Amino acid sequence: MKKIISALALMLCLVLVCACAMGEITVTKRDMVLNRNLDKNVNNILVLMQDGGVTDTLMIASVNSRTGRSVMTQIECDTLVNLPEVGEVALGEVYALGAPKSRGLLVARTVNSLLDLNVSTYVAMELNTLPELVDEIGMLSTWLNEEEARILGTWAGDNALTSENVLTYVKIRLEEDYAEKNRSYMVFMDLLKQGLRSSGGANLMGLGKKLLDNMDTNLNALAAVTMLSSFQGGDDRRELFLFSDMSADEMRESFHREVYE
Repeated sequence: MKKIISALALMLCLVLVCACAMGEITVTKRDMVLNRNLDKNVNNILVLMQDGGVTDTLMIASVNSRTGRSVMTQIECDTLVNLPEVGEVALGEVYALGAPKSRGLLVARTVNSLLDLNVSTYVAMELNTLPELVDEIGMLSTWLNEEEARILGTWAGDNALTSENVLTYVKIRLEEDYAEKNRSYMVFMDLLKQGLRSSGGANLMGLGKKLLDNMDTNLNALAAVTMLSSFQGGDDRRELFLFSDMSADEMRESFHREVYE
């Protein structure tokens, strides 16, 4: 009898391991490991840029509705994190390990554990949706160095990305890239800033809806507009980069100092 029970237990373990490996970790809002002692005026939203089954860029958009401060934090996707279900993995692999309706929440739970946060809202978008968003604002103004310009077949300096070449741009990887240079992040930020400048107040709800179309998200349009309005109206806008060679304590201290102090 003991052998049968042991065999059944082993089979159950194997099934669980296989399910996790196939992307079947289920997470609900009750599993979010929320830090409930943080300033309630600060709203943190997880933003993921997906390239197929891998997270290309991971960001936390933090907006303080009382002070107007907004901080966009980028965490390197090769940061190692511990998932209770599978052990140590790269942060960029976590999304794909979740069950279809749990992927964003699984990443949010992981980020909460890493940074001692209260993230429960997420937006995940595929890189191949960028051309559609660029079309909405016409062209995306950006600055290209000589190598980027050569790859895109244009000139160096101030330039404009069209929907046809934005995907080529975000996938450029150069040896001389500095640590903070993440082209997906830069395009997302430029889309946000240029979209806000061109939309005007009357079109802000439409912009929020367009940003949410065809995305995996639990953020509704009204909440998106609230975030965009705060971002647009605040004068204190900051960017923070958390690198994979930082310890969890260093990441946590840096984030809380920039966002909450």
